[in-house]
Amino acid sequence: MTKKILTILSCMSLLFCIPIKAQDVDYSDEDYWYSTCSKAQTTQEGMNACLGFQNYLDEQFEQLKKEMESYKDDLDSLQSNSSRIEELVEKQKKLSDALDKQVQSMEAQIEAVEQEIQSIQEEIETKQKEIDKWEDQIEQRMIQEQANTGTNILIDLIMGASSLNDMFRRFNGIERITASDQDQIEQLGELKKELELQKQEQERLSEQMEEQKQRIEEEKTYVVQLQDSYDQLAEQYHKVEADLRQKMQEEAERANNIPSYGVISPSDDVTIEKVSGFISPISGGGKSAGTWAYPGGGLHLGLDWAVSIGTAVVAPASGIIIYASNPAPTNGGYLGNWAGWPYGGGNTIEMLCDVNGTLYAISFAHLAQEGFAVSAGQTVSQGQVIALTGNSGNSSGPHCHIEVINLGNMSVSEAIARFSQTADFAFGTGWNSTATACEAGKAAPCRERPEKFF
Repeated sequence: MTKKILTILSCMSLLFCIPIKAQDVDYSDEDYWYSTCSKAQTTQEGMNACLGFQNYLDEQFEQLKKEMESYKDDLDSLQSNSSRIEELVEKQKKLSDALDKQVQSMEAQIEAVEQEIQSIQEEIETKQKEIDKWEDQIEQRMIQEQANTGTNILIDLIMGASSLNDMFRRFNGIERITASDQDQIEQLGELKKELELQKQEQERLSEQMEEQKQRIEEEKTYVVQLQDSYDQLAEQYHKVEADLRQKMQEEAERANNIPSYGVISPSDDVTIEKVSGFISPISGGGKSAGTWAYPGGGLHLGLDWAVSIGTAVVAPASGIIIYASNPAPTNGGYLGNWAGWPYGGGNTIEMLCDVNGTLYAISFAHLAQEGFAVSAGQTVSQGQVIALTGNSGNSSGPHCHIEVINLGNMSVSEAIARFSQTADFAFGTGWNSTATACEAGKAAPCRERPEKFF
């Protein structure tokens, strides 16, 4: 009997949730946990798991800050060493990608959390009204029982008994609470537990949202720092890039390590349509780096046309494709990524065209892997789409790198025969000097400024 009374009295009081220690949880699938923990949890286990995820994010962020400090220390000690610069560029890219992902995930989660907090508030208000109604019903029921038994359950039971027989009489009064009443009390206890959990979840989500807002601002500061450092790295890298490419191309030639795929086969009888002038190969965008030098210093042998990924590249003149290969991911470019041919070109195309009686070799680098519309040996008409722009190979962002080699009065067949043996996009003009520029008085083959034509 006493046990039953204590059970009833316990059910009538507010039952507080006892934290359950979270078991080891794998939080590596961050997208899943971001999505899950943006919603109110209905169990203590779920709530603890989300608190654990927040701790996991805190640890990840602390690690990221340590890596940023290490990166800044490395940057301060940077020398003009290509391999060291490439190592730091790779580190910068990983940090930048991690920050971008975290910022995007947290911004999406904040929006979801704000909606969830509003929904929880509405549920709390509804549940509170239901609890108030039930408590009033139970109170009225007990007042009725008091009138029938002549006892006040909570006070007289403990303080008012004059004898053992009187105590039993009062116990019998409690017994008259029906089984239905007891079920109602137990359900009320469950409702109160749910209400308490929802209030705790509302508090957790609110704190989580504020923490993430502060963290986003801090991470955005790091993003700016990383971009500034990337510009610094790029300037250093461009100063040594041309010499490095020249060495790599020379070593490939000595070892006869030229691509076997994508190169045109020699032919004795090749003719192409002659045109009277060039058209622009790309519409829109603008120049991000001109021929002969990068804005921050360092040799640059072509025109960088900054444009969004997926922009059409058309043949600036009718001609024939002498090389076409797309082995690199469209948006996988970074400084020090030497994928493609020539080294670092990513996805590349070179074509021959005859404009006003002069033969030109025109190359396009850092193209998209998708939308590659031509192959070696194919003839193309002026204005025909040949590829899409990308950010592949040794590239610091979406753009198309264009180079123009003036071959003078060389025949198409001769140029093809020469290229099929060496796959030399530069046709002997090299990769680390402006001495072979046509404007410097060099005879063909010589390098032209693409800006002269486009």
